[in-house]
Amino acid sequence: MAVAVLAVADAASTAAHAAPKGSATVAITRSTDLLFLAAPAAIEINGTKVASLGRGESFNGPIAPGPTEIKVSTWSTPGSSSYRFTAVPGKTYKMVVVPRTKNYAANVVGGLVGAAIEGGGAFEFVPTR
Repeated sequence: MAVAVLAVADAASTAAHAAPKGSATVAITRSTDLLFLAAPAAIEINGTKVASLGRGESFNGPIAPGPTEIKVSTWSTPGSSSYRFTAVPGKTYKMVVVPRTKNYAANVVGGLVGAAIEGGGAFEFVPTR
């Protein structure tokens, strides 16, 4: 009986995360890398903040079809990285948020000024399949 309950609960969970008809879906997971481990990754989709991800956390949600820009930033480091694409209805876009080593190096060499000059933020997106 417990197996049947789990199957029903899992089906309900999947349905709750399914994109509305005519929409696309985005699935973003933050890596478990130690670099910038205390900094939350703030995720914006088309200018609207949708999530703040800690290490290993994920966000799944619907997006409207058409031009899409997803940005990632954090409060502790200047700058942000973005990923642009044209969302197609029914498609799922999967990506991982990972630390940017270029930003880390700029921060080590020049502190916040170095990070600001580098400008790409602490994190970047890596598309996955």
